Amino acid sequence: MKRRSGTLIAAMIFFLASCAVITVNIYFPEKDVKEAYKTLEKELMSPEEKLQQEKDQKIGPAGKPESSIRFEFTSSAYAQEAGLADKIADTVKKMPDVVNAYKEMGGRIADTDRLRDSGSVGEGKDGFLTAREKTLPPADKKIVDMENDNRKTVINGMAKAIIRINRVQETPENLKQVLPQATEQFAAIRRDSAKKGWWVQDANGNWSRK
Repeated sequence: MKRRSGTLIAAMIFFLASCAVITVNIYFPEKDVKEAYKTLEKELMSPEEKLQQEKDQKIGPAGKPESSIRFEFTSSAYAQEAGLADKIADTVKKMPDVVNAYKEMGGRIADTDRLRDSGSVGEGKDGFLTAREKTLPPADKKIVDMENDNRKTVINGMAKAIIRINRVQETPENLKQVLPQATEQFAAIRRDSAKKGWWVQDANGNWSRK
């Protein structure tokens, strides 16, 4: 009888354990994610000619790279952070859909700038372009929709990259855990990089003109 009771208790414990939801705490390096976003935008949204000019500026008069001696005294903590930002960016660059999204965003930058300059759209608190007029012309609405589709792809890609560098499973639960932070950092960059005269929305939903 005791043996049967023990077996029953063990079975119940196993059943409860199998039903338990295990929460994995995923490390989210905000500073490095922000730097990774900036690097990706610079490399994937800028015309290749501009990138080549920037590379040429780093080459000395003798055709040799400029001395990097200024980095020799960098603290180890900063070096680790810089390395992590590069690792995150490299992870994202291995995602074809995200790379394509960045290139499409770069290709329509003149159109999105025009809409932001006019004040008809602004940078929303969620990192997406938000219409400030009740009705946008169909052509402009299409631009906003395509831009936001690309931004969603970028943010999701960053969330996946964070999961991968943490070496945890890419489950819906883990994605849900880091997605708000990936969105927050993307939105912060949009606000910080907004030009004078553009409308931006803070985290509390308040609009202001930069």
